Amino acid sequence: MKKKTLNGIAWVCAWGCALCFRPAFAMESIASTGTNVNPAIYETLEKQKKVLTNYPILFDASFDVYKSQKDEGTYVVPGLIRTETVDLHNQVDECADMTPQGVAVVDDYIMISAYCHEHKHNSVIYVLNKRSHLFVKTIILENRSHVGGIAYDPICRNLWVATKNEEEGHASVSSLKLATIDSYNFSKTRKPIRFDYVRQLPQMKNNTFMTYYDFEVYCGCFDKKTKTLSLYIYKIEPFSGHIDNRSTRTIRVAGYDFIGDICQGIAISDEYIVLSASNGPDQESMLAFFDRSDDYFLNAKPSKTITLPSRLEQVYFDGGGTLFLLFESAAKAYRQSESIDIDRVLKCDVDTLTRYVRY
Repeated sequence: MKKKTLNGIAWVCAWGCALCFRPAFAMESIASTGTNVNPAIYETLEKQKKVLTNYPILFDASFDVYKSQKDEGTYVVPGLIRTETVDLHNQVDECADMTPQGVAVVDDYIMISAYCHEHKHNSVIYVLNKRSHLFVKTIILENRSHVGGIAYDPICRNLWVATKNEEEGHASVSSLKLATIDSYNFSKTRKPIRFDYVRQLPQMKNNTFMTYYDFEVYCGCFDKKTKTLSLYIYKIEPFSGHIDNRSTRTIRVAGYDFIGDICQGIAISDEYIVLSASNGPDQESMLAFFDRSDDYFLNAKPSKTITLPSRLEQVYFDGGGTLFLLFESAAKAYRQSESIDIDRVLKCDVDTLTRYVRY
């Protein structure tokens, strides 16, 4: 499929936004000392790879493809031993129960969202330098949402976060400007960051998974009563970076028995729509690849499926040729209760992945 080009308005917006930001690497001098940056389980990458020998696809598509890159393309998930955040009384505290949920490529960064499994601390976003793989800082969010997905709008330079309005009992979606993230310094303010924009989603009980593609934010959930997978698609206004109230689409897909309410993530490229699914330690995770076309969004059956270790969460495209995979198995709540723990984000080559065909 031919790549879509940005319209004139979008290019103007992108150029104008770019002039307003400091160089991305200015963030790296700010770091939170209360968050661990070492691997939670495997002190070396070789030890991590050793437990994955039953999944040769990960060696072919990940470690072998990126063997010349730093850490063979992997990123240590920080904060799984301790994370500096705030407690129920908004007091600075360390949390040992952070569980990673979302991952996104944000310009020169890899960002990972996590929530407190015991619901006693505010959720966070870890910021890593994409090139050096070094930990930069922790962003403490202003609520305890599950943060099941994050996504980046590269035109308006906003990070979108799946959130929830606990008082009203329905989903929401919130955004942070990259400039807001850049200037945030918890060691000075000792306060959570405030979202730049929040949009209530009363039609959704939970914003379970999400992504961004082609000027739109995709928010997903599964209705157990109707057994329907729903995607709510919101157009982004190019100048404000907010959701356009006049342009909302809804897609409902029934009969997805193979993925259903265990869907954890969605990623979209010009060629594929990818869904990730997992359901606890006793079931392998699944990646389902759907071919893109102008005639449908999700076909009744994926063209390719791949089985991976349990507890796969969000997946995220970096361009069309690279897919990042985030697992939650190394979190304290699940650590060593699985057959396999993964305490790193894995980077996979899409062409190599799709050579492994199940159907």
